[in-house]
Amino acid sequence: MAWWKRDRNQAVSEQPEEGPEQRPAGLRERYFLAANAVYRYCYFVGIQLLRSTRGYRRHLVRLLERMGAELGRWFSRKKRAARQALGELRHSFLSPIQEVRDHWRLFSQQLQNAQRFGTGDTPARVVLRMVRLVFSAAGRMIGLLLSYLAPLAALMVLVAAVDYFSGLELALHVEYNGSNVGYIASEAVFDQAEQDMRDRMMLDDVLVADPTQEDVDQILEQAQQEQEQELQRQARIAPRFELAVVDREDGSLSNRAFNHLAGLVGIRVVSQDQLYTADELTNELIRAVAQSSAHPDGFAVEEASGLYIDEVYIGAVSDGQALLDALYRMKERYRTDEYPDADIQFIKKVELKAGLFPSDSIRSLGSILEILNKQERGERRYTVVEGDTPLTIAAKNGIALAELVQLNPDVETSLFPGDELLISQSVPYMGVQVRITVTEEEQIDYDITQQVNPDQNVGYTRVLQEGREGLQNVTYEVILVDGLETERNILNTERIQDPVTEIIEVGGNRPLEVIPQNSGAPVTSGAFAWPTSGSNTAGSPGWMGYYGHTGQDIAWSGCYGAPVYASASGTVVASGWGGWYGYRVIINHGGGYQTLYAHCSQLYVSVGQTVEQGQTIGAIGRTGNTTGPHLHFEVRINGTPVNPTPYLYG
Repeated sequence: MAWWKRDRNQAVSEQPEEGPEQRPAGLRERYFLAANAVYRYCYFVGIQLLRSTRGYRRHLVRLLERMGAELGRWFSRKKRAARQALGELRHSFLSPIQEVRDHWRLFSQQLQNAQRFGTGDTPARVVLRMVRLVFSAAGRMIGLLLSYLAPLAALMVLVAAVDYFSGLELALHVEYNGSNVGYIASEAVFDQAEQDMRDRMMLDDVLVADPTQEDVDQILEQAQQEQEQELQRQARIAPRFELAVVDREDGSLSNRAFNHLAGLVGIRVVSQDQLYTADELTNELIRAVAQSSAHPDGFAVEEASGLYIDEVYIGAVSDGQALLDALYRMKERYRTDEYPDADIQFIKKVELKAGLFPSDSIRSLGSILEILNKQERGERRYTVVEGDTPLTIAAKNGIALAELVQLNPDVETSLFPGDELLISQSVPYMGVQVRITVTEEEQIDYDITQQVNPDQNVGYTRVLQEGREGLQNVTYEVILVDGLETERNILNTERIQDPVTEIIEVGGNRPLEVIPQNSGAPVTSGAFAWPTSGSNTAGSPGWMGYYGHTGQDIAWSGCYGAPVYASASGTVVASGWGGWYGYRVIINHGGGYQTLYAHCSQLYVSVGQTVEQGQTIGAIGRTGNTTGPHLHFEVRINGTPVNPTPYLYG
């Protein structure tokens, strides 16, 4: 019997007999009844769960058994089929041998009879039948082997062929304007060479802009028209491509066999040395187009050096070395005696390519240098009007304010209507970048710290330790573009002398401006001002809103970020993180009085700073131990928080 049943029966037996007016069973009796009901319910649920899971488990076992049996039968069928197939294969393979063995004795007897008794069959006929039977059996065996080995051999041949041909390097044979030009690795080589050829055919100076925008537009329009005409002429020459194979040149048997087979079927096999680069193909295309229908009389071509700036063709000269020397002198103009090892480079990519050029397109060295010495962009200026500021001027002209100040150093201090400001300098077509390494001796600023002396009044100062600046050598990499510094990066810093911190002693005592009238009101109204812009308090005015609370909470809807004011004049003795207070400020007002402003989001004063009554010292926040934005304000006397109400409300 369960323990609660025994206790229940015992309790019932010990109770006196109930009369007709006796009350129902007590709390203990009801507890046992409830526990018994819960027990019976849990028992019922458990039994049903066991029954249901037992049934599910039984169904699952049966299902798995059926699946296992079906899988076993399937394997058995496959096993029998495989065994039968192997048996048939074995029989098919051995049946010719068995047939020869079975007929061997018969042939032997027939041969003996023919030799001994001279029967109708001659020994030759018997031997012939025996040989025919042996060859017939061997043929059936070989056919059977081939029926199984042939697909496997074909698969191996296919894999080997795919592997070989996938490793082949293909090439293109180019025919242009009826001439066999040569072989290239891909069509991209031809496209680049054809573009280079068209650039070399451009005979006029259209690639560098003059300083004025009107001239730029006119030259570009003329260049576009001439280029379209040239493209139309070139479009009549359509290239023809044929596939070829690049010889691996590894000397292998498979490679020699393939080359022989390719020659039989008409596939061209070329070596790596026969493939043209884009520059080589350009020369061949110019030779081919020299006799095109667009130029029936042909035109002369000759070896020259083509100048490319940022991959744009500028022109060609006969003496490439003279052009290189001129470009070198253009860079060396920026080298100074102060920095003889400076790294000087053109900003744009400069290339000189030797090749074939139409004779009429070859320029003189002077004309090329004239192009290179032009200005890519002219100087721009802006006239100041009424209401302009440096920021609006920069926005009007689409430049950054820092760039405007760099071009006009006095723009932020002197700006009047009618002044002309430099918006952009003239930029040479061949800009030059100079990298130099500079080492400069720089001073290191020293720090200043304050020590508050509470025995001295506010305004008292005394230098306890003189500060001294330090020294350091700083190595810079300076980048100049066309003579103007555009970037400066620190490479190394070496400290020579450490700075010495200056220590200043300041007075921290400040007598109260308003003295108490009597003992009932320690400070008269006006000595401490309301410390923020809002006037609501969190709860009723006063302090100790809960255990451990030592100040007045001031909050209202949207108070986050509202200014916090100094309640009275004094000296800041603490400013920063204060644990549960969050960001807080403590001001010493002298006479043992201090005020604290806690949970700020921002602080605007530092230790040692003198503040006046009503001066903004921070902003209301929710830092530290707080559930919402508010200002926690405390008044302390000799370090002990007191009720701030008399000081705030008078």
